[in-house]
Amino acid sequence: MVDVLTPLEGAVAVLYVVAILLAARTNRRNDIIVAATGCIVLTISAYLSSHGLQTIASPALRALVSLAAIGITTLLVLQNHAAHSALVQSERRYRRMFDASRIGVVEEDWSGLRAALDSLQTEGADLRDHLARHPDFVRDARRLTRITDVNPALRKMAGASDSAAFIANVDKLLGENDRSFLDALAAFAQGERFHEGETELVRLDGRKVPVLFTITFPPEPDGDHNVLVFVVDITERKQAQDALLAAQAELAHAARVATLGELSASIAHEVNQPLAAIVTSGEAGLRWLRRDVPDLKEVATTIGHVVAQGRRASEIVTRIRTFLKKVPPQQDMLQIDEVIEEATALVARELAKDDVALIVEAPHDLPPVRGDRIQLQQVLVNLLVNAGQAMSGQPGSRTITLRAGTVDRETLWITVQDSGPGIHPDDLPRLFDPFFTTKGGGMGMGLAICRTTVEAHGGRLSVASTPGSGATFHLTLPYSQEHASP
Repeated sequence: MVDVLTPLEGAVAVLYVVAILLAARTNRRNDIIVAATGCIVLTISAYLSSHGLQTIASPALRALVSLAAIGITTLLVLQNHAAHSALVQSERRYRRMFDASRIGVVEEDWSGLRAALDSLQTEGADLRDHLARHPDFVRDARRLTRITDVNPALRKMAGASDSAAFIANVDKLLGENDRSFLDALAAFAQGERFHEGETELVRLDGRKVPVLFTITFPPEPDGDHNVLVFVVDITERKQAQDALLAAQAELAHAARVATLGELSASIAHEVNQPLAAIVTSGEAGLRWLRRDVPDLKEVATTIGHVVAQGRRASEIVTRIRTFLKKVPPQQDMLQIDEVIEEATALVARELAKDDVALIVEAPHDLPPVRGDRIQLQQVLVNLLVNAGQAMSGQPGSRTITLRAGTVDRETLWITVQDSGPGIHPDDLPRLFDPFFTTKGGGMGMGLAICRTTVEAHGGRLSVASTPGSGATFHLTLPYSQEHASP
């Protein structure tokens, strides 16, 4: 207005640029365009009212400079507005995803942790090992990891009503015995972009929630200020796993009961043997006592036989009761040759009844494995019974060969090979599927349970067969970690 309504001349019109910059502060494109258009109109109006169109001299040049300044400023402001709008839109989109996501999200600042790691002297040692040997540093590092924001899903997961409860460090979200932070810290120090793990999140009421998490470390130089952690509550999955394990234990117990049902004749015979020996020894002892001159030495010998056979009967019953027992899996140090001996003792009579020769080639110096004795017994009993039944009614020799040995310094192997008709090629891919059976009246769960049990022990169970040449089941188990290889 000063430029239009007063006779002042000079560079007053250049101040129109200030009006455009002030209009740009509204961050509205239309405001900028309206302001720029008004400034152009006023500049031209001021020139025409003062000079008209008769002469073109320095005033005209100044007017053109003013118009150029207005135009250039407008273009730059519009360009900056477009970049700012894109940034605002991106921020809003991120915030919508952040707030609406059903996955818990935590924004964290790891810049203080970076400084602490840079000052750490590892003296050439492996960083993770160094951190494991210095738990105090890891505890301090947890307190240096600041939480800057959490989304509603994480607040609900942790039982908090607002984000204020989290504007602190991650120490309050992790349990005292948490080991996942050490791995995340090592990944961060080694420059990895992502890290995944599983841990327990401590709610504000003290309860623990099992979670899976993924940490993203931005590659930008200032990315340490914006580390994102995505958290998924796996409580339901854990419950489903526990239910599945319980159901599997029930099926395994049912399979053991069914197996012992099939071996009932063998068990009866095995128990009757020491009982018959006890009766025979007792009768002999009575005869020695009824002589005119009792032979006390012979009586003592027969009583010794009675005691020995009684203990043998007790061991047989204990072994059978243990096999039938429904207890949670036990992780014990086991000598595999003892497990093999116990399993073959359970099936020996059954195999002998069907004229099946059992050959065992298992050295006594095999390294120990860690696992559940009853479960591994069940696997071997099932494989041996299946092998015997596969040869039932077959003419000629019937032989099962059980071998054990070592593959390397980390793995133990056991094979059960029969001389039966083998497995049809069409049945091999489905042999370990639940409820698939080639036996009339079979449950179809034996081999499925065997494979699941072996895999739960960190091993593998497979089968190879050539029709007409028998089948060979191959089982591998890892050595116990406590076993030191030579």
